[in-house]
Amino acid sequence: MSAYHIGVHVRTGDAAAVRREVAALFAAQGFRPAGDEALAAVMEDEDRLPEGEDWYGVVVSGVAGTGWVSVCVADWQDSGALARGLSERLHAPVLELWVAENVHWGYTYFENGQVVDRFADDPSAVAETPAEAAEYVGKAEALASALDAPVRDLQEALRQARANAGRLAAGPVDALARVAGLPFGHAFIGYESFFEDDPEDYESELEGWPQFRHLTFAHPAGRESLAE
Repeated sequence: MSAYHIGVHVRTGDAAAVRREVAALFAAQGFRPAGDEALAAVMEDEDRLPEGEDWYGVVVSGVAGTGWVSVCVADWQDSGALARGLSERLHAPVLELWVAENVHWGYTYFENGQVVDRFADDPSAVAETPAEAAEYVGKAEALASALDAPVRDLQEALRQARANAGRLAAGPVDALARVAGLPFGHAFIGYESFFEDDPEDYESELEGWPQFRHLTFAHPAGRESLAE
């Protein structure tokens, strides 16, 4: 897997609605569909992908676990914009989860297009000032109702993450994923992984990914990502 990967996880059981709104978000920014929108197996049928490199990809999973749909974008800098937009369009909780070098990780939690909570295991690694670092401590109560999870369990998961900062992130990420009902494999996935790893891994380890769809979009003139 890549050194830095990031996913957008939507609390919903309607994967088709997520795909529809992903397409609508890109269309609103001037991106248009490219290639085969029904593509279901990225690695197993690359011939159905658009030719050349002048296109943008988004992978959307099927329903996973207790009702999460996960989205990975080709440009990780677009992840926040996509998370914000999906939370607003779908009126559903959205958790943007990132892992860096397999040792540092964090999340941004969105509701109705607004950031409700942020967390980083080491806030100083993502913030430039003490005031900004305070925004990344994580508030368990902000997540509890949306995730239908006990506040105490979330508090413990975040405490473990802070204590573990700088060491392998798998344990603390797994603790949060368990409380949230998000399959652990979804937390450690990024767009590039679909082109670097063995596709058979997804069928056995990532619940719901056999039903994923790879959406591809042609760039509008002068732009290659949502963040530009």
